Amino acid sequence: MKAKRQFTRGKARGLLWAVCALLMVACAEGYDSPNGFDMGVRNAQMQSPDSVGFAVSADGKSAVVSWNLVPGADGHEVTFVNVDDPTNPVVIDGYENKVIDGSRFTVSVAEDSKYQLTIRTLGNKKLNNTDATEAKTFDLTTLVPKVATIPNGADIHEWWDAQQWDTLAYEVAIELEPGGFYTMSDTVDFAGHLFTFRGDKVNRPTVKITGNGAFATYNGLKVKFINFDMTDATSGGFVCMTSKYKLPDRILSENLGFSRNGNPITGIYNVLNPIYISQCWFKNLPHAMLYANEVACAYWSFTVSDCIVQMRNTTNSNIGFINLYNTGRQVKNIVIENSTIYNVVDNASACFARYAVSDSNTDPAKVFGDTSRELSSTSWRISNTTFSKCYTGWRWVNNVSGSGRTMTIDHSIFYDVAQLYRVNSGSRTYRFNVLSSPREDDIKRNSSMNDSGGAPFASVYDPKFRGDVTQELDFSKPNGGVDFTPQEAQVIVNNVGDPRWLTK
Repeated sequence: MKAKRQFTRGKARGLLWAVCALLMVACAEGYDSPNGFDMGVRNAQMQSPDSVGFAVSADGKSAVVSWNLVPGADGHEVTFVNVDDPTNPVVIDGYENKVIDGSRFTVSVAEDSKYQLTIRTLGNKKLNNTDATEAKTFDLTTLVPKVATIPNGADIHEWWDAQQWDTLAYEVAIELEPGGFYTMSDTVDFAGHLFTFRGDKVNRPTVKITGNGAFATYNGLKVKFINFDMTDATSGGFVCMTSKYKLPDRILSENLGFSRNGNPITGIYNVLNPIYISQCWFKNLPHAMLYANEVACAYWSFTVSDCIVQMRNTTNSNIGFINLYNTGRQVKNIVIENSTIYNVVDNASACFARYAVSDSNTDPAKVFGDTSRELSSTSWRISNTTFSKCYTGWRWVNNVSGSGRTMTIDHSIFYDVAQLYRVNSGSRTYRFNVLSSPREDDIKRNSSMNDSGGAPFASVYDPKFRGDVTQELDFSKPNGGVDFTPQEAQVIVNNVGDPRWLTK
């Protein structure tokens, strides 16, 4: 079956399910009658519902589960569990054999999770109605709908090139098999498709990227639940802009209506949907996590969340973590959270974030325009992250201005990281950070930084990591076989750094 058909069927299923969900909610909200569940049903055997609606809230934190009224019922017995790990289901909000006096309930849910609902209709004994003999079970999910699964053992580049894809206006997912092993021998260019590229949350697959392997896109990309071995990768990094020879003019700044002082901003290709990397491990990342790929481009949003990123980024390259040097412009919103990002070697030539030497990159109004406050501002948020040896000898940022920027750095560890004071600009909020460096100049200048309210950037403490900070990842071991657990009391008591190392 061609992937093209899978897209069409996926779209139809998605629309059908959305309609069904709305109908279920509408029915649930209108079940009341003068006799409640009565509706004239007597001496009957109840049947459990054949379908349910599952409507997730806008913030993704709760969902309404609903079903059609069963006449003659006296409520429903429900169990609602998380089955991300099918061998260890977790009851949510106490919904275990819980009786619902109605035909709907609201329950807590989380992003990218799988759930199972079991429901049995109870008969109204006053009407001589008996309980349903069997419960019905429904699989529910907050995952983005899947349109394809890449078979275990495939070369992802070759698999992708063999597909035929319809362009969609909404986000869909490509999945890898749980625990699978894959290769990626060259660039996979998702172009204008809006994909979530994911593995399994409990049993992450592994992708060995070699040669010029990287992910390219001009419409955003989410990558989740995968281990990446980049030991043999030679590309400029992990995610990049689609080749300049394949970019549509519709994403150019002037065609998006971006202007400054009434004049169109021209010639900048914009990625408006997020680049989002979550719950992934990286082994021996040689260059950038995000790079421009020789395109005059800008990104609206870049997030790294709940990841372990182990770099082997040497002084032979000045390519840092966010690399828009030479051609790129800037990232509008950066979030680094709940992660460990470390380099196993010294590198005195790279920056964590580096923009090009051009005044067009220092002010967001010159990239995204000044027609609104949203366009003319940027934000950086770094929270609960452990940084080690990234990078050790040069400025942490270069050609990055604080113009229009709101920056929050809180509960993060900076171990052997050079010249952090270069980022000390814009509207700043610093909370409970820890700094340690073998270079006295860095200690002096970095520890003297204050935020916009006068709070210090960081306290100077050696976190005394339990493990070797130059240990590369081993995917076969818990936490990749590395251990950044702090042993300094002040770091522990203030919960500073990646939370995975602070679990009691």
